[in-house]
Amino acid sequence: MKRFYDTRGPGPKRTKHKPNPQHYKSPEGNAFLVISDKQHKIKILLDRGLNIYLLNQNMGRTLKVPSQRRENPLKITAFNGEGSSTGGKYDSHSILLEIGTKGDTTIVSCDITEAGKYDIIIPFGWWAYKYRVKKY
Repeated sequence: MKRFYDTRGPGPKRTKHKPNPQHYKSPEGNAFLVISDKQHKIKILLDRGLNIYLLNQNMGRTLKVPSQRRENPLKITAFNGEGSSTGGKYDSHSILLEIGTKGDTTIVSCDITEAGKYDIIIPFGWWAYKYRVKKY
């Protein structure tokens, strides 16, 4: 009698690579950031996978956003599993963010890191929560 392995043949070849992350289209647009009573037009992205606000470190320097260094840096991991070398070390003080055609404002504190072509990346959940609460 043949053993089970001999009758079914070798199994599929196993690879050790991670699957490629799936990209989703996220809403992007413009907003205003208020620093020292001055309004600055910025480019934002609403990110469905994010749970913290991210401020582009170049924008933070340009606008002189008040910030502080963390004693224990946070580990910020991108959607592809790679860690951010610039993120988690600094966070901004509370800043005023104005979004939408109605001029909705909110006060946020952001982690300062490299954010690509965006000035601020906002958790999409914030947007959904803000407008779900307003309906009631």
